[in-house]
Amino acid sequence: MLLQFAHFWEIEFPDYGDKKDGFMDKVAATREFDNLRDLIKTLFNLDTLYQLADFVSIIKVEHGPTFAIACDDRAEQQVYQILSEVIQNGQLESYCCKVIESSEPVTFITETYINNKVSLYESTLICNKEEDRPCQWIIVMTKDVTELEMGKKVLLESNKAYEALVQRHIGAVMSIDVSGNILSMNESVNDLLLYKENELKSRSIFNLMEKHTAQDFQLLLNKSLVSHQDQTFSCYVYNRIGEKIFVSIHIMLVAVDINIKRFFITIQNINKSAVENRFALHDELTGLWNQHALLEHMKMLILEAKKANRQFAIYYIDLDRFKYFNDILGKQAGDEILKRTAQRLQRLNLDDFQVYHVNSDRFIIILNGNQDDIEKGAVLISAIFNEPFQIEEEDYIIASSIGISIYPNDGEDEETLIKHADTALSQVKDSGKGHYRFYSSRMDVEFQQYILMGKHLRRAIEKNELMIHYQPQVDLKSGEIESFEALLRWNNPKFGNVSPLKFIPFAEETGLIIPIGEWVIDTVCKKVKEWQERGAVDFRVAINISPKQFKAPYLPKLIHQTLRKYDLPASAIEIEITETMMMDIGNVLNILQELKDLGIKISVDDFGTGYSSLNYIKKFPIDILKIDQSFIRELNISQKDVAITKTIIHLAHHLDLEVIAEGVEEQEQVKLLQSLNCQKAQGYYFSRPVSAEEIEHRYFY
Repeated sequence: MLLQFAHFWEIEFPDYGDKKDGFMDKVAATREFDNLRDLIKTLFNLDTLYQLADFVSIIKVEHGPTFAIACDDRAEQQVYQILSEVIQNGQLESYCCKVIESSEPVTFITETYINNKVSLYESTLICNKEEDRPCQWIIVMTKDVTELEMGKKVLLESNKAYEALVQRHIGAVMSIDVSGNILSMNESVNDLLLYKENELKSRSIFNLMEKHTAQDFQLLLNKSLVSHQDQTFSCYVYNRIGEKIFVSIHIMLVAVDINIKRFFITIQNINKSAVENRFALHDELTGLWNQHALLEHMKMLILEAKKANRQFAIYYIDLDRFKYFNDILGKQAGDEILKRTAQRLQRLNLDDFQVYHVNSDRFIIILNGNQDDIEKGAVLISAIFNEPFQIEEEDYIIASSIGISIYPNDGEDEETLIKHADTALSQVKDSGKGHYRFYSSRMDVEFQQYILMGKHLRRAIEKNELMIHYQPQVDLKSGEIESFEALLRWNNPKFGNVSPLKFIPFAEETGLIIPIGEWVIDTVCKKVKEWQERGAVDFRVAINISPKQFKAPYLPKLIHQTLRKYDLPASAIEIEITETMMMDIGNVLNILQELKDLGIKISVDDFGTGYSSLNYIKKFPIDILKIDQSFIRELNISQKDVAITKTIIHLAHHLDLEVIAEGVEEQEQVKLLQSLNCQKAQGYYFSRPVSAEEIEHRYFY
């Protein structure tokens, strides 16, 4: 329905400009509106407005003392009857002046005798203007409220909701149902997306978006349905010729009656400068706020929290082993993991929180709430990583480490709060990863010790502080010992015996693991040669290879050269890798095959805890599976652990692989493993890892 101007009433407003020729006469007004007809058709879609009101009128604000009011021909008589009293008594003039002065909507109710009965009509005057410019139009939305209490429920009764809707008619507007089907649109949608109304009507708005964007948009629609609150969303949409346009979408819920609901969607094209401004505060990959935005937001949040005497939490989140995933699976897969992580974090079932992507594999969440809310937040954040990430039809479990600081207890400025959350995060990573910790002041001292420890580790080789201990692997049938595992130890004058759980992750992160790993290979081969020369034969030693070291293409050559250096047969050593290192099938297969060609046995450590896939086991030249100690620890009391252990043993036997149980500490565990036909075991029940001298004394000489 196009807007038809059939009647005008002249209204004088002497306070706004000098009166020159008196009221605008009907001929002049008609001529002026004729000149603006095309513009008005673009600005106002009457069908859309009539979904919000029973009658719609438009007041043209003149530069002189005269305003003119227009309505469409189907409502002329009714609108005149409804508004005639307030026009004649000067109230409409007062209402219009108030709207212009304040730019705020004004609502009034009139009592009118229509069709032989008294009816109540509510009219809302809304100023429609562009930013920093005088009001040019006043929209009058009039509805019959006589029967309101008998069923008609309109959620957009608030003046601000009306104002938001009408002002956005200058841009693209469409209405959709709760399923996303497009019901109507104005001409600005055609200008923006190049679609005509008949091309979009009854189609789904989700067809204009990428799949992941559509999923996020559906979540916002659902949220609006539940909360009855407007939602705002920025994303890319596709126009008719397939171009991507970055837009800001505002979602408004409308209840036409008790049972029928729909959304009004305003779509604003974000220009280049706005996009640049957005990316100054947003991470381009995930769409989340970035670190710059985090610092700006925290400044304001701290001021508000201080004024309101409330607290909030900083969650510093790190994706465990993300760098390894990124290196093995490739950058594209790594980026996909980051984007999906961002989506999961945004969907957390928490109130009043914000998510930031600060760098690489690290995210920060700010949550307002009490101590219970903060504790709940930590649990929920950890829980979202329980679901695997499916990449190229393979499932990958990626755990998270989380450090938490709380305002004001742990800091009263943004830098301190982030620093302390990071300190708590470091503590989590040092103690095994995959959990969360709250900051405490003692962590600062521990962190300083950690940094100092790193300085000492850099000189550990040259100062002869590193050593190799050996743990025997016992044949569960014969009780004989034919193999050992070499385990790295560090004894430092300042720190004493440092746990491998502390210094090996540091070495891995800093790259020190490469020279340390080469030292381990050389030292073990040298010791094995000494034992052989002294008469100890028919045994082998397993050497652990770190993920970073294993990626080095020269590893097979290095091992081969070391074996030649000490004139050792390849059967004297075994190379032990972790299950997670098998994901990069192409590179891993090549390196393992080179090692097998040398005659070296390959074992898989911690089997069952990482990314078990029969596909890996089938393809790789593996000789030994080592059951992780987490399954052995509660073997006596957990039927699930018994079932898993039994399955791994049967799998190994059917694939003609040797199987070794790690972490055996009790006789009952030994008996159960023997009943399951496990071939070998190692653990404190048999022997702790001991020095080379102790091995010689116990087993060789």
